[in-house]
Amino acid sequence: GALESYIDRSQVILFFLSKGYFRSKNCLREIRSSLEKRKPLVLVQEADPAKGGGTIKELRAECPEDLQPAIFDAKWPLVVWMRIEEFQLVSLKMLSEALLLKTPTYAASKSLPLTVPGELQGKNLRFPKQVVLWASTANRGARGMANELATAFTGVIVVGGAELPQRATHMLLYLCE
Repeated sequence: GALESYIDRSQVILFFLSKGYFRSKNCLREIRSSLEKRKPLVLVQEADPAKGGGTIKELRAECPEDLQPAIFDAKWPLVVWMRIEEFQLVSLKMLSEALLLKTPTYAASKSLPLTVPGELQGKNLRFPKQVVLWASTANRGARGMANELATAFTGVIVVGGAELPQRATHMLLYLCE
């Protein structure tokens, strides 16, 4: 049909994943055709539960078992779609980069220098004084996030432990699923 023809003529296929997506007959046709034609994929996950958003675990559970590995285990780029304007612009930037990097023109690149108008660039940001960032060992994932911040910003020292040290100037609370 026409859907398969459109997929044939496309360089990259974007799947906008939300609750109910995998129950749609046409969405499943799109998925199966894209996989059969070995098209590169970009996954977009709806974040807003009011708009059908769900966790990757929930979306995977809705997906037919035979398709799960090809979609969720294949390391396709995944962009979380945010609807708050400032975050939506970042989602659009990430989505644009993911799509472009899957095209023949940019396939050899690891990243693209895309920016959102008015966006602050991380390399220009720094703290006016040294930051001692405490990441509690009881807060799963906090230490990894703190280390990423220390890598991205000069003048950040990461300390850990179960108790807040006296010399800590900031505390990182990492909220995860």
